Amino acid sequence: MPRIFLTSATAALNTDAAPVGGGVAVLEALIPHLQSAQFEVTLLTPGAEQAREGIRQTLPVATLSERSQADPERLLQLNARDYARFALQWEAALDRYFADIDPRDSVVLANDTSEGPPFAQLHRNGFRQMALLHVIVSEFFSRRYIAQPTGLPLSGQHLSALWRTLNRLGLESHAPPVARLIWAKEAELARFVDAPIAPSHGVAQSLTDCYPESRLAQRPRIIPWGVIGAPQLDLRSARRETLRSLGTDPNRFTLLTLSRISPEKRIQLIIDALRLIEQQSPATAERIQLVVAGAPAYMGGRDYERRLRRAAQQLKLAEVHFVGYVSGIQKWALLAAADAFCSPSYYEAYGLTIAQALASGTPAITAPHDGARAIMSPELGWIADPTPRAFAAAIRRALHADETGHIQRFRTAAAAWGAQHPFRSAAVQLIEIARTLAQGDDLEDDLVDDTVEADR
Repeated sequence: MPRIFLTSATAALNTDAAPVGGGVAVLEALIPHLQSAQFEVTLLTPGAEQAREGIRQTLPVATLSERSQADPERLLQLNARDYARFALQWEAALDRYFADIDPRDSVVLANDTSEGPPFAQLHRNGFRQMALLHVIVSEFFSRRYIAQPTGLPLSGQHLSALWRTLNRLGLESHAPPVARLIWAKEAELARFVDAPIAPSHGVAQSLTDCYPESRLAQRPRIIPWGVIGAPQLDLRSARRETLRSLGTDPNRFTLLTLSRISPEKRIQLIIDALRLIEQQSPATAERIQLVVAGAPAYMGGRDYERRLRRAAQQLKLAEVHFVGYVSGIQKWALLAAADAFCSPSYYEAYGLTIAQALASGTPAITAPHDGARAIMSPELGWIADPTPRAFAAAIRRALHADETGHIQRFRTAAAAWGAQHPFRSAAVQLIEIARTLAQGDDLEDDLVDDTVEADR
């Protein structure tokens, strides 16, 4: 029986209870498919002590052994220094674990990059490897910490080139640990992982652009995740009850954003757009509400939530409701109850919540990130430039479509898209790749997305 080892720094948490993001949701959805395909599955997660329960193997990491960090959800609140320390300890724990594992008939699937296993060492030990690219870390870092706050047009490609220069000059040892986790670790993934899996063309191209010296970086597999979970279209009929249960007004046109609350999700953009609508058309603003579903997570999340609440309080006509983290049937009911779903993020590798909203029959208003480009088309909603003016215009177009009854065409098209893109299609392709690698075979070129070849 082929064996697959799944490594994930945050899989000790689950998406029903904590805002751990789409990466864990993909892994949770994939595991049952792997088990049905007769893989021997081991899920490796960090913890305070070594333990085995079912398929889960917990490896001890010193950061989580400290009394103040014992709660697994503390991972979501680590500052940059503690995060780097944790990630390096987790990498070392994985290194020790795999030193005793026979690589034959085995595949290691990494669900993280910076918090991933020691890619180079696993390659030297004879393991075949896959990696799910939920983010190109160099690109995300450049946007989150440089381009957005400073306005400087620096991309992940620029920063990864700078890192290569430091390497050539022998200066990388002077960089802080977090720099190694961003660039050295991702470069190792690009070089040594047999099958990097990108959920969108933009992510695959970004990996290629950031690490052009790597042969494998030029050959990622593009597998869109599709819709994870089981949307229920009939929940739309309970719209009024759903919105009332959350303390919101069912008589208002309801915008919904559903994500962890952190700066890269750019929820402020929607509030700024509503403020502009108040200035342009007070009567229109009185008919709109924004529901913010999610909880703060990762670095800067709590401060960002406080800023959002202050900005929302400054609105005089439009309403903003913070309803906290939602999951399970409550999440699906809210997705179906919304009149338009908003994804203003400045980075989304795929956009799982966009897919879930569409599958619930709800059209979307999105920024032009990779996730939107992978999913959206004109009949499914609106892609708007990430400015308050453009988002305000898109919101008003959605409201007009609702008033004229045309939004039903969007809802029908969205539900049809969801039915055509179930996650099981992605799972079948991932299993095929894993089985090929476990057998010791090389992947064939026809698994490569043709658009990557065409764009070179």
